[in-house]
Amino acid sequence: MAETNTTIDETSTVPEALAATSLYDLLRTAAGDAGQTVIEYRTPDARTDLTVGQLLSRAEHVAAGLRARGIREGDVISAQLSNRPEATVLQLAAVILGATLAPIVPVFGPRDVAAVLQDARPALFVTERGWGKFDYLAGLDSLPAGLLPETVVVGGAPGRVDWDDLEGTAERVSDLPALDPARPCLIIYTSGSTGMPKGVVHTVGSIFAEVLDFDYRAHGDSDRDVYLQGSAAGHIGGYMFPWRAIRYRMKTIVMDGWNAALACRLVTEERVTAMVTTPFHSVSMFDTADRDASVDLSSLAMMMTGGAPVGPALVERADRYGVNIVRAYGMSEHPTVAIGDWRDPLEIRASTDGYLTGDNRIRLLDDDDRDVLDGDLGEVVVRGPEQFAGYTNVPREEAFTADGWYRTGDIGRYVDGRLTILDRKKNIIIRGGENLSATEIEDIVATHAAVAEVGVVGVPDERYGERACAFVVLNDGHGLTLDDLRDHFVGQGAAKQKIPEVLRFVDALPRTGTGKLRKAELLKLLEDG
Repeated sequence: MAETNTTIDETSTVPEALAATSLYDLLRTAAGDAGQTVIEYRTPDARTDLTVGQLLSRAEHVAAGLRARGIREGDVISAQLSNRPEATVLQLAAVILGATLAPIVPVFGPRDVAAVLQDARPALFVTERGWGKFDYLAGLDSLPAGLLPETVVVGGAPGRVDWDDLEGTAERVSDLPALDPARPCLIIYTSGSTGMPKGVVHTVGSIFAEVLDFDYRAHGDSDRDVYLQGSAAGHIGGYMFPWRAIRYRMKTIVMDGWNAALACRLVTEERVTAMVTTPFHSVSMFDTADRDASVDLSSLAMMMTGGAPVGPALVERADRYGVNIVRAYGMSEHPTVAIGDWRDPLEIRASTDGYLTGDNRIRLLDDDDRDVLDGDLGEVVVRGPEQFAGYTNVPREEAFTADGWYRTGDIGRYVDGRLTILDRKKNIIIRGGENLSATEIEDIVATHAAVAEVGVVGVPDERYGERACAFVVLNDGHGLTLDDLRDHFVGQGAAKQKIPEVLRFVDALPRTGTGKLRKAELLKLLEDG
């Protein structure tokens, strides 16, 4: 076989900087020079400005309150909170104590919350009364008995600990645990191909490596750059923004939930220079700009877009607004593998997912785990200091090669130092940046009385990246509509984004000789109309 240079096989090591600094040192920085950096929390109707120093001071009181309630180093704290100041305060307090935070995405329903609690087994749960149309307190009442630990509620609730009592203690905890880059600090839950949310464990070292690897400053100037944060608190992006605000001392604006009109107004008024989006976020902003001539997005020197397939048409559309979109590639397990350069020509930014960041390494493998030839397609496997430590509920050998490379399940090509992702092996649908398990959706659809068989695939969508399409074989004498499915999913306590948005009926599902569903044939049926 010819020599290949797609394999970069040097052993990855923790950056030398970790020997001298860490997340703990970032906290010390927050108490000093970085303390005046402003984080601005915004809703359509309200604004709260807090400095990093103020957030840290609150976190020290909350850490004392947590310790008084028996939370110790190594304990897990789970939380379902929107992007509000208390979410940031809790995140910092957990690191101060050496505890592990397991945040839950705000749109998760009781079914998903129960799955996370069952896996994480937290010592404490923190939530708010509700967010938007979500009634979190009602959801808590529907959880299985014995699953919910002691619960703290922002805003208070009968029979629950009030957040104000937690934060109101006069004591403060400012002493930090001993430096250990391998100490777990975060569990992010992301849907796997089996339907069970996978617990992605990150350490103090992997999170700090991600902070070092990815500088959001478009201009490299903390006084000039302004970052707009739209990712939810339960996502890896939602966890990262406070650390970057501290590290780069860059003003950060945080929305409590995605709102395209608000995002456009903030970019226009605050002259935002950088943000991270999914294709859904980007498209919705450009649609808003089309309708509102007062919107000015030209200050966005860098809009990093990923989390779902990014088509060239979106990058080209952004260019017409004076916005430089760069495609980015990463996942909860390895947050930033590659990212484009906003200074590259449009044709490069539109067609590739960019350059490897920091000390990250990749290989491209065939189905027999052999390295492919330069320029050929292969499964992307990665390693690097920001890589997660493993899953809480998936055997390591299922996620890694024998020599320690993480299997992304994505098919790509690596040419001229640039990575391009072309397809996914994983049975995952990515809608608006959310990972949805096709298997889990199939399982829920299959419980409907009208359904004999079902197969679910992702179909391309310009706004969301992908939508779920259900191919259904009906039971005799039954009918089914999308509204029926919607009511069924709501009744099952499933998150709204998991509801199929396209419905097709077939007489039989295409299967292999062993009964495995041939999803490629389902996709071909869609293409053929």
